[in-house]
Amino acid sequence: MLDSSSYLYLCNFDDQSILTDHHQINTLWSGNWTIENVDLCKELISSGLDSELQKIIKGHEDSLKGGDNVLHLAINSMLTFCHQNWDPHPQELNLEEYLHMSWPENIDVKQKLQRDSEPLYDNILYPELLYLSNQIFTALYSVEQNLLHLWWCFRSKILHQRVLEDNSATLYSELELIMAKLSNEFQNMQDKPRLQILLCLEIAQTFLIYGRVQKAEEYLIKAREIAGLKLQLTGLLGKRTKFQQQSLPQLALSTELDESIERPTAEESHGNAILPTDIELQDDVRLNKIHYSEKISQSELPSLEQTLCLLTVQYLQKSQPKDDLMLEELQPYIEAILTQKNGPWSTRVTALLIRCRLEATHKRTVERAMLQCEAIVNDKTGVSPTDRLSYLWATGLPPAWTWRQQLGDLYLSMGLVKAALEEYQRLQLWEDIIVCYTMLQLRHKAAEIIQQQIDIKPTVKLYCLLGDATDDITCYEKAWEFSNHKSSRAQRHWGNFLFDHKKYEECIPHYEQSVEINSIQESVWLRLGFAALKAEKWETSAKAYRRYTYLQPNSFEAWNNLAKVYVNQGDKNRAYRALMESLRFNYDNWKLWENVITVSMDTGHFDDVIRGCHRIIDLRNKFDDVELLSLLVRAVVQDHKDAEGNSTARLRKRVLELFGRITALTQNKPEIWQLYSDLSPTPLLKAQRLLKAYRGYTQDGNWSNSPETCKQVIELAQNLLELSLKARQEAEEKEISQCDQQLSSARLTGQAVLRRAEKQAWPGTEDMIQHLTEIFDTVTEYIKSNV
Repeated sequence: MLDSSSYLYLCNFDDQSILTDHHQINTLWSGNWTIENVDLCKELISSGLDSELQKIIKGHEDSLKGGDNVLHLAINSMLTFCHQNWDPHPQELNLEEYLHMSWPENIDVKQKLQRDSEPLYDNILYPELLYLSNQIFTALYSVEQNLLHLWWCFRSKILHQRVLEDNSATLYSELELIMAKLSNEFQNMQDKPRLQILLCLEIAQTFLIYGRVQKAEEYLIKAREIAGLKLQLTGLLGKRTKFQQQSLPQLALSTELDESIERPTAEESHGNAILPTDIELQDDVRLNKIHYSEKISQSELPSLEQTLCLLTVQYLQKSQPKDDLMLEELQPYIEAILTQKNGPWSTRVTALLIRCRLEATHKRTVERAMLQCEAIVNDKTGVSPTDRLSYLWATGLPPAWTWRQQLGDLYLSMGLVKAALEEYQRLQLWEDIIVCYTMLQLRHKAAEIIQQQIDIKPTVKLYCLLGDATDDITCYEKAWEFSNHKSSRAQRHWGNFLFDHKKYEECIPHYEQSVEINSIQESVWLRLGFAALKAEKWETSAKAYRRYTYLQPNSFEAWNNLAKVYVNQGDKNRAYRALMESLRFNYDNWKLWENVITVSMDTGHFDDVIRGCHRIIDLRNKFDDVELLSLLVRAVVQDHKDAEGNSTARLRKRVLELFGRITALTQNKPEIWQLYSDLSPTPLLKAQRLLKAYRGYTQDGNWSNSPETCKQVIELAQNLLELSLKARQEAEEKEISQCDQQLSSARLTGQAVLRRAEKQAWPGTEDMIQHLTEIFDTVTEYIKSNV
């Protein structure tokens, strides 16, 4: 548990009136992160930062304030690393002067920080500082297991993941263990609810990195409860365009704070922070902001609550399908953050960057997105280091070099290929450079530049990208050999090449090797599943899709394909469950609903069959699958047991309602009217619907020219006459007139059928015609005797 002063070591920089007689805390909060204890720094680095480190730290822990000195050094190192990498225009740092010694040649930081063969991004500055702090925090927690050491160890692992080119399964396992320990410490922080909220935010952000949206949601809800914050989307009348005359319903966000909870205002915690400029939308039609006709119920949000609102945006981005509806849903949350007068710098920048990404997809907002991104990238206002890093881990703000990459992406989306190319070249983003040169029809130029880089310093990545640029498969072989058979990237690119050329059987072993090295590669699992599906390797495909849906549970395509694999394996119950998951993430795909209906019918989930039919009618305004409807009617009429052992006859009313919708839209499908008749509860209704089936069969006038159709119509006429006669015989007083009319129509129908059928005299129809004649005569006699 943290005491009243030691929690300041967390360096959240959210208190402008910090007063303490603790020298180390004062220096940390001043933003002057120089290393004061030079001898200690030299001793730790000279140890090789490996197994000896723990012994050295234990020795310092035993001395007075020795442990504080080690912690102070590690925090200084990490904050300096963050400041250098989260500032788009960092002042150059002389690492040797900063550490007061040269970095040992035997410690290859880039190699040490690799996890599951995933290397560091080339644009990361001074990774030595990250490695130094990372190793110290891990050793500190091993020596003394307290919350402060655990929390900093947690943060260092998050930073470690953020500087890697792809997610690492090893790092995620380590983080899962740490987060479990932090959750156990949660109850000991009851007297510091603001720290509890912050911890929830940082844990949720970590789960979002790995796409664990359900876990992130747990901590998001917990943080809201502790903060006493209610966020509610509501509809209000408003105007979106300059020429709009009438107010229309618009989404708005109402925010409400529990007034019984004490909390510092954003001005008290971050009043001095210099926030980036919010660029106005300069469009001929669209307003800069929606003008609401009514007042929105919004509270002035403190800093942590703003960050909570931001986390909600990031959670929705990860958990919802990427469509126009999501864009509309996110805008009110972002607007709520951007309208606050004060707040954390990192929260504001993250919100603006998310808005840039969202607005890049619309022609009326893409220019504002580009100008906003340029303003953030080119900002030289001199934001203080403490303001820049306040709540850094809670906001999930990526390093500054990625902002420039996002600017390049915006240039590319606007067709400014050369401008985008300049940004990508500056950042040495070779994959994006290949895209630009391909668009400029200069793909050979990309290959030349990558070859030049290989000549300077070969890497696995460069060999792979050369293969992508030249379509030369030997480049992937070189990459694999160069990595000593340890690179997941080499096998991934190799597999991608074969996959793109539709060589599904050949790409499977490469993908399998790639995920064996790093098991958290979502895109590889997805492609492996599809390739194995195409190659009809059902077990491999099922395993790949199961793994992918664990990593990315909100992909309806993956669940749908997994269901297809299960069907081919003969396990339709598992296919049904997979399709139910798929529906959670795409409720509006009619092809998916067709799969749901088919599998639900096979597994006895008749409720879902009915629901699926209604949904397809909603989406396509028709449903005419006669084969499936006949199976459904048979199940109801014969009272089959459903998947849970219940009677299917109970669904008769709902199926009748379904047929009512279908026949209202598809009136000339005789097979459907026949099924509707079979299901109908009374002879009169059955007869009336058979009459409509007859009209469907005979509407083109050529029904008697086909022996099969002729037989169908004769049989239908027989049933029609029998049912019409039965309806008249059983009719109550008030129904007699209607039944007489129906019987008369049936007699005329039978007479017409007999004439055409006798004229054609198809083989096999003699007995049927004879039977129809007998029924016709019986009906005629009945009518005569009841006139």
